[in-house]
Amino acid sequence: MTRGRIISRPAFWLLLSAISAASMGYYVSAIWSANQPAHFSDFYAPWWAAHELLLHGRDPYSPAVAHEIQRVIYDAPVAPAADDPNGVAGGFAYPPYATLFLWPLIYVAFPTAQKIFVFLSVFLTLLSLALWLHAVRLRLSPLSRLTVAFFVLGSFPVLQALKLQNLSLLAAAFVAMTLSLLTGNQFALAGIFLAASTFKPQFTVVLIPWLLLWTFADWPRRRSLVVSFLATLSLLVLLGEWLAPGWIPNFLQVVNAYRHYTYGHSLLDVWFAPTFGPVASVGLLLGALALCWPHRSEAADAPRFLLATSLLLAANVAVIPTLAPHAQLLLLPGFLCLMPAINARWISTSFARVLRAAVWMLTAWPWAAAFGLCLAGLWLPVARLYRFWQVPLYTSPLLPMAVWLALAFLVRAGSTPDNPQV
Repeated sequence: MTRGRIISRPAFWLLLSAISAASMGYYVSAIWSANQPAHFSDFYAPWWAAHELLLHGRDPYSPAVAHEIQRVIYDAPVAPAADDPNGVAGGFAYPPYATLFLWPLIYVAFPTAQKIFVFLSVFLTLLSLALWLHAVRLRLSPLSRLTVAFFVLGSFPVLQALKLQNLSLLAAAFVAMTLSLLTGNQFALAGIFLAASTFKPQFTVVLIPWLLLWTFADWPRRRSLVVSFLATLSLLVLLGEWLAPGWIPNFLQVVNAYRHYTYGHSLLDVWFAPTFGPVASVGLLLGALALCWPHRSEAADAPRFLLATSLLLAANVAVIPTLAPHAQLLLLPGFLCLMPAINARWISTSFARVLRAAVWMLTAWPWAAAFGLCLAGLWLPVARLYRFWQVPLYTSPLLPMAVWLALAFLVRAGSTPDNPQV
């Protein structure tokens, strides 16, 4: 320890991560969610659908079940619309096999199921972090692991998902398990978890084609990934058909209604307007594929493969039709791939330095803004802070593209992050 230093650098980062998490927790609970009904929960729809489907054999996509869900979540059924004549928006919007993951919780009262689900969500988030750290081969000291855990759990996407009790944390954990198993050459198990993750299809719409291309690049060794994925997915689809006959058109109808009900547009639709957003999305995906194409033959545990996969997951966040920040859970491997860049070991050009600064400034802004609101709450009534509820979210539409550009630079340069002991 140098003279005059009263706290070590690892301890400083740990303290900063704890303060950031506490500030964001205050913002989410006291300001961001201030106008939400006390009983609002994204978990209720899949829980009640699972309860009615598995215990009573009712169609989870029926208007009757949808209206029961809406009465609890929104206090009243959703009014029918031209694109939703049965008023099913806001009801159950998952494939029926998603109910199987909630099966143990349908035998307890909903408040108890909520508590169990939140606890499991925290556990799955920490498990996802551990799996991604293993996958990217990033070696961290115990203190640094605790610091990163505070930053991850205290990020707005995670706290938003926990507050809403959204299934995104479960889907993100399945994706992390898939890639972690691939790095250990457990292709058959990876295929099972990849199929399971399709219960939230928007999380895998880019990942699945990429892994198929990666498999075809070395079919004899990797074919078990595709075989297990297709077998598991077929089994899940058939189970869904057995549980809810004719579920596919009903599911698509609910998804279409839900998109209109929740402004189902991508970040690129916001940037370029819905007219040109799809064109920009196609361009972004083609650009990502062109950058990643040379790395399709890399081994699953090769840094370049994980870097390319992280780039495609960042592209996924930018193009899927949702503005919900909890979808940014898929950016976690990208952040971990960029973490060694803090030491500037890969920064060799001015453009690279700008990218690095942009990513970390955009990442830090929500915590800084939440901390400012937390300080203001010491002197002002919290009600006076409600009008500033959007301030910590200002960078949310920009962050996925910043991460994408930084990762694209690394992939294009053929660079891979070092593996320093942090």
